Amino acid sequence: MNIRFNAVLAILLVQFLFTSCDNDTETMPVPIEEVVPLQVGNKWVYQVTAYDTSGSPLSTSSFIRSVLKDTIIQKSTWYILNNGSIVQNSAEGYVYYNTAGKQPVLIYQGPDYGGIGYMYKYPQYDLWVLTTRTNKLNTVATAAGTFDSYLFKIDNQRTYHTNISVFSMKQDDYVAPGMGLIRSDTYYTDSDKIMKRQELVSYTFR
Repeated sequence: MNIRFNAVLAILLVQFLFTSCDNDTETMPVPIEEVVPLQVGNKWVYQVTAYDTSGSPLSTSSFIRSVLKDTIIQKSTWYILNNGSIVQNSAEGYVYYNTAGKQPVLIYQGPDYGGIGYMYKYPQYDLWVLTTRTNKLNTVATAAGTFDSYLFKIDNQRTYHTNISVFSMKQDDYVAPGMGLIRSDTYYTDSDKIMKRQELVSYTFR
């Protein structure tokens, strides 16, 4: 995951849609969707393009995201990425391990969730992060190929304590099952104008 927050998690999870279950049937293991293929040695290369407010490219750069090793936390297998994130695919979705709170935090929720919300408290402001998943597959072309992906709409709302001013920033993440993040579009504050695009260029799976 390319957005990380070093803050105390104030609200763990807001689940807007609950699944129903039949109490007359036996409890079956929940199938785990491989949102991101986590195996030691897997690697993704991304190109990042920054844009000005008129939509013209300003600069390009690239980075690599890779799975360095696995580890056991609370009798469960987790994977450590080269940016320090500790992640896994779970029954709820793709999660990272919050070391401060010692608990998993959803990044990309499974299809049974209408949305998830977190609030992070900073000295100067409170940050609300709301993620909704679109369960209709979108065909998205990238430099690495064309993939059927789910759209995760991420809304970041920052409320400052001093003057109660509120600023919002949107991000659209396209995630292909079994492939992971293939494109991420970040928009200017309080705008629909794209500020940055992160696009999958190549990948290597073990």
